[in-house]
Amino acid sequence: MPSPRGCFKTGCFGCLGASALLLLIVGITALLAWNDVKKSDPTSEVLTPLKADSSVMLAGHPGRVVLDMAQGEFQIQSAEPGEGLRVEAVYDGELYDLQQHFSTLPDSSWQFELDFKRTGSGMRAFMQSMFSQGPSTKIHVFLPPDVPVELVARVSKGGLEGDLGGLWLTSADVSMRQGGGMIEFSEPTKEPMSNLRIRFAMGGGSIEDVGNASPAILDISSSMGGAEVDLGGAWVNDCDVNLSAKMGGMAVIIPKSINVDNLSNKASMGTNANAETPGPVLWLNTRAKYGEVEIVH
Repeated sequence: MPSPRGCFKTGCFGCLGASALLLLIVGITALLAWNDVKKSDPTSEVLTPLKADSSVMLAGHPGRVVLDMAQGEFQIQSAEPGEGLRVEAVYDGELYDLQQHFSTLPDSSWQFELDFKRTGSGMRAFMQSMFSQGPSTKIHVFLPPDVPVELVARVSKGGLEGDLGGLWLTSADVSMRQGGGMIEFSEPTKEPMSNLRIRFAMGGGSIEDVGNASPAILDISSSMGGAEVDLGGAWVNDCDVNLSAKMGGMAVIIPKSINVDNLSNKASMGTNANAETPGPVLWLNTRAKYGEVEIVH
């Protein structure tokens, strides 16, 4: 009779050895993380552009804010009137790196860039988060409400909560990957936005009261996840709305008081497409692949 093979003979000792080795590695990693926690001194700082740099901002010149953030909790909201841009950050300098750069362009416009990412081991960061009783990793961005700003925000492996109401946003491009979050416009923006683009990938989230931003072009997409979009709010102009879902679902809430039509009709009727329709019109275009875009009134 053939000899038994696999874990029922000599292989069982190999399986046990591998398991013991894995437990040993996890134990060593946990011990290192515990030592890190005992000597950890989280950094808490407030970042503001230098007074010489921020003068163009305080003078009302338009600017561009580029945020590239990963592995943490992130917030974006309006600062108080008259305040400039600032960032409040809490993080462990042994595990994370934060860089900022402010530049003034020849036309007196300005650009602020913030880069935040984890540099330490992912396993050690996870173990440390379990053992630590201190504050979690957070980046809180306050944007000036009385200056025209173009916003670009890229968030990965983390959560984003943004209230963009009350800001003077000319445009915004926000992407969330391997995480999720919520974007809302709790009050109207200073001026209608030219375009608003929000993307969810390998995660999900929600967008509320988009009408308070009243963008001329709205582009929302989700892939490998789900999204909920609320198109309520104080619309003041027409909007081309492009909604796309791939390998997931998107629920779109449109109040009955808002005029809605198909984007293809606008293209066929030309510039007089809504001449007989009172109030702003949302020209809707939806696409779905291995998923669904559901319109709810």
